[in-house]
This record gives sequence, structure tokens and C-alpha cells, in this order.
Amino acid sequence: MTKKPYGKHWKGIKGYRVIEGTDEYNHYFGGQDCDLPVCTLCGEKIHQIFCFDLIDERLFEIKAEGLNVLPLVSCLNCSMVWEPQYFQLSNGGKSIQVISQENTEDWVQDEEYMLPVPLPRTNVKLIEMMVEDIPTNEDNYDRAFDLFGSEYLCRFLGAPLYDEVPEDLDCPICNQEMKYIATITQDLGEQELISVVDFQFGEMNIFYHFCKDCLVIKTQIQGT
Repeated sequence: MTKKPYGKHWKGIKGYRVIEGTDEYNHYFGGQDCDLPVCTLCGEKIHQIFCFDLIDERLFEIKAEGLNVLPLVSCLNCSMVWEPQYFQLSNGGKSIQVISQENTEDWVQDEEYMLPVPLPRTNVKLIEMMVEDIPTNEDNYDRAFDLFGSEYLCRFLGAPLYDEVPEDLDCPICNQEMKYIATITQDLGEQELISVVDFQFGEMNIFYHFCKDCLVIKTQIQGT
């Protein structure tokens, strides 16, 4: 795998590990508080994976008019996650509508390995990324990849950990470039980083980009 990009320009950009735990904000994993669309391939509602409370002042970069929460969603039980998806938020972030999904495959996970719908809910909290989480040079890049999925499952804001910079980040509504907000990966070991479920969905990272003017979220994967 070609590991790029990295650079000094990411130094000092504040990002957060998302880990299980409780703090003063209502950030959580799982649940089904939002109005979620049904996956057209496997017939279940898509997963509400994480939901972030925008009262948290650390998230000022993505606060938008009319948005109270920011849910990160996708179906994790079929090939719908393999290709780019666009969702639009409304009702303060509690309603999610599909704008487009580019899936061309017809694969559904074997029933015994499917993640439950909805995912069981548990509280999460944000802790500031450590130096080794930020890909400012080649050594840090390798170390950051090693830690992601073995110590925590979600990177929120801060420096993206791309294999390569994704293309086509224009918002489908306003055509402005969407902002990177988060990456989710599976638990790579047996650490039970999320205690309420065996969080396995394949060797991939799911990247989320956001247009806060149009309240549009894009998902896109890269292999690990």
C-alpha cells in the first residue's frame, strides 16, 4: 500500500479519538434515535453508527444553522458501503435522507456475521489525539495506522488518515468542496473497544465528508 499523503501542515490541527465512556456531552455509539432510511439492498434500516452532540464547543468547525446533532450512518451489512453515498440531514440532524448511492454490487453479509440493527447504544467521549495519531511524517503515518482500530475506532476532525486523497469531494447540491469530518474502522483485535457489540464489518476505513451549508454527508471507503 502506498501510504500518503502526510506533511507538516497537519501538525497542530486538533482532532479527537472517539472512545467508549461518558463525559458532559451526549455523544454515543449505536441507537436509532434518528429517522433512518431503509437499505434498498438488504432491506434493513441503515446503521446509526455514531451520533455527536453539537453543543460540544470543540465541534465549532462543523456547527451549522438548524443542526443539533451529527449522525454518522451507513449500512454495514451489505455492499452498499463499498461505493460513495450521499445523505442529507434535516430536523436538527435527526432525519436522514438518501441523495444518491453508487453501489453496483449485490452482496449481503451472511446472517451469522451481520451486525445487529439497530446497533446497541453506548456512550462515547472525545479525547484529543496524541502526537502519534497525526501523520506529519512517514514514521507517524505508519504508527497512526497501527493505532487506529487497535486502540480506538473513530477519528473525529483533525488530520485525515488517507491512503490517498479522495477525489470528487464536491457537494452534489452547491458544488463546493466538502470538509473531512471523521473516519470509522472496525475493531482489528479482541480488545472490545466497543463493549456492547463485536464491531466487525470488513477491512476498510469509512471516511465522512460534510457540507455544512447544505447539510450533506458523503461516505467513501478506503481499504486497510
